[in-house]
Amino acid sequence: MKDEKETVKRYIDLTEQIQNEYERNVEKYGEKIKCKNGCSQCCYQIFRITELDSNVIKVHLSNLSVEKQKALKDKAENYINESSKIKSESVEFFSKPKLPCPALDVNGSCMIYEARPVICRRFGPPVFDYKNPEKLFACELNFAGGEEIIDDLLIPNQTEIGKNWDELKTFYNLENNLNSNASTTIAEALFNSKIV
Repeated sequence: MKDEKETVKRYIDLTEQIQNEYERNVEKYGEKIKCKNGCSQCCYQIFRITELDSNVIKVHLSNLSVEKQKALKDKAENYINESSKIKSESVEFFSKPKLPCPALDVNGSCMIYEARPVICRRFGPPVFDYKNPEKLFACELNFAGGEEIIDDLLIPNQTEIGKNWDELKTFYNLENNLNSNASTTIAEALFNSKIV
């Protein structure tokens, strides 16, 4: 990474901005926000993460014990094998197979919580995507489908977060000669990390 210090600072600033927005939502909605340690319903989706997220995960892993690194790498390998089976099986077009994230422990807690990807940090409370403005996303445990969400700060705060994240991803990908839409998975990031 050419300008690692700037990338790290911008990433930390972004994660703080996301955390502040999360805390604002908890204050606004109180007990309605069910996100807590051990709640892992959203961790059973198959999704992609950015290469920047992957790098953060790899750096985090290098600070874990060798035993934990190996355990996460083994879980990632199993996940990759299972997800390839799901992809190759004939499934209904609209069905969404669920596979637990390889970073989950037996209690449903994230073993890489401090380094979790931005998508994991943002999801749960309402999320507005300025590139997809006709839709609002939120965990179904927090807000039932079609439930009205009235929040004057939601769109400006989430737009700023989304734009900052897009700018940072673009910066990172350019600095590292990656495609603009370069992506991977948490499992691939764990599996491809070097055990140190």
